[in-house]
Amino acid sequence: MPTHLAVDANCLISALLGGRAREIIFSGQFALHSPQSTLFEVVKHLPWLAKKLGESEAVVFRKFELLPIIARQPDAYLAQWQRAEQLIGMRDPLDIPLLALALMQSYSIWSNDRDFEGIEDVEVVTTADLLLRLLEAP
Repeated sequence: MPTHLAVDANCLISALLGGRAREIIFSGQFALHSPQSTLFEVVKHLPWLAKKLGESEAVVFRKFELLPIIARQPDAYLAQWQRAEQLIGMRDPLDIPLLALALMQSYSIWSNDRDFEGIEDVEVVTTADLLLRLLEAP
């Protein structure tokens, strides 16, 4: 049974750039969830990604569409919005939906963003942490 994770934009961008995050995403070991707003954040970076990769925006967008990410609507986390806002709103308001989703659904957060450091209400795992889990998996 896969481990459910709330995934941050930086991990998805890394995967699109060909980083090791792809191994995690396509390992089959994790069910990855992300607020729709976080996915929109990734889409805003597609022109930059396309230029960096030397590919068309359409190709990069198609690669993004193929990532097995479950887009979550606000009803999946709205009840924890205020708590998430108190915990991370001053650091990065864009991270509120992701934290609210993790709190509401009891998911760990997969992020390499230091804004989540010190938040004891939720487990935060990095790409390196998850790669190590994959190595240790039977």
